[in-house]
Amino acid sequence: MIVVDASVLIAYLDPGDAHHAKAVELLGDASPPLIVHPITAAEVLVAPQRRGVADQVWADLVAIGVQIDDTPIDPLQLARIRTETACKMPGCCVIASAVNRNTTVATFDERLRRTTSPF
Repeated sequence: MIVVDASVLIAYLDPGDAHHAKAVELLGDASPPLIVHPITAAEVLVAPQRRGVADQVWADLVAIGVQIDDTPIDPLQLARIRTETACKMPGCCVIASAVNRNTTVATFDERLRRTTSPF
């Protein structure tokens, strides 16, 4: 199980993305479930929603093992992560999901990748 950031899922879905091949490899090698925070899922689905294909894209992601993180959202935890990392809130949500599930994050976001402090 890993927590997946939007950068990886977006690259996975877009063959023209510079990280597409790496995302396909990374998700193909990962053991399901592939956990995403609800905010991450929403980020990933914005472009497909604009194209009218969000339902199909979500079904495709679920088919490869993507699951919504159903742990309770703790605003104090998110605020603490935000102040300690200077990551934007979507990144803080990814970190919180990983911390709450005691697992690692798959990301192509350098700031998020450099954030290794325990919370």
